[in-house]
Amino acid sequence: MTGSSADLGRSMERAVALTKPADERESGFLVLDSGGTAEGARAAATQAATAGAGLILGPLFAREVPGVLAAAGGLPVVTFSNDADLVGSGAFVLGITASQGTSTILAYARSRGVRRVTAVAGPDPWSRQTIGAARASASSFGLELFEVSAADAAAGDDLGALLTAGSGGALPDAVLFSQSGDEIAPLAARVAGLGVQILGPSRWGEESATLLGAAEGAWIAAPDPAAFRGFAQAFEAVHQTAPGLLAGLAFDGARIGRRLLAADRLSRDGLVTAEGFQGALGAVRFAGDGRCTRELAIQVVDRGALRVVDHLAGA
Repeated sequence: MTGSSADLGRSMERAVALTKPADERESGFLVLDSGGTAEGARAAATQAATAGAGLILGPLFAREVPGVLAAAGGLPVVTFSNDADLVGSGAFVLGITASQGTSTILAYARSRGVRRVTAVAGPDPWSRQTIGAARASASSFGLELFEVSAADAAAGDDLGALLTAGSGGALPDAVLFSQSGDEIAPLAARVAGLGVQILGPSRWGEESATLLGAAEGAWIAAPDPAAFRGFAQAFEAVHQTAPGLLAGLAFDGARIGRRLLAADRLSRDGLVTAEGFQGALGAVRFAGDGRCTRELAIQVVDRGALRVVDHLAGA
């Protein structure tokens, strides 16, 4: 609620407030400020445990999670972080991870006849996790996976020759991008110009028309905009501003908490319930190691906009 991410924190708090039934006098939630620091998050978790909380929703940033787990005193912790490296840490990872989108879009691509995929690897942590997920999924889906660095792909004069040489003498059936942002639009346009199917990361669900316009026909796996729309409309009606995906995560986390509280199952066992939970960002199901399987919408870039064509779940 303070620090460099205070505006985001207020948006998430407003989303949580939307889950309160009109006939309830108390919200049921204690909102605590991490200040955007590991120390602040640990202090907030200590305060939550002392106050008798049954579940901690948060923190947002991966760097804050170890301290929160240490201070939680065994309370279940559902982090909003999208860092898949937190799986197995003791926290439940509600954020939309690179692995979820990657495994889902590769499964869809294989169902459409794709066999040979070249992944364009960037230097950032999200790209690293995307490539790691692609490696882990390739053999189970029956895919041949090749890799090329984003720097080499962007700098090469003959992209077709680079992709052909890197994939055993023929163009791949698809190119998987691991990065987002308008700066990769020229490379996406060059891949599209080769007639190779583009697979984008889930972050392309929020991308600008510049990138999407350059990646006509690309497939991505991201939260279904139709499922998000009802929450977004309710949020905007109250606050006169549109919410982001992190506000949607806060809304879904709060609904999970309310459901478990009503069923008297506010516990780790309650979180891993077999039926899972339905939310504004799709259906989710937690595993005991904190991994989250999330239903995502398969979307195709159609004249610079995204159109939903299918739904699949990825972990």
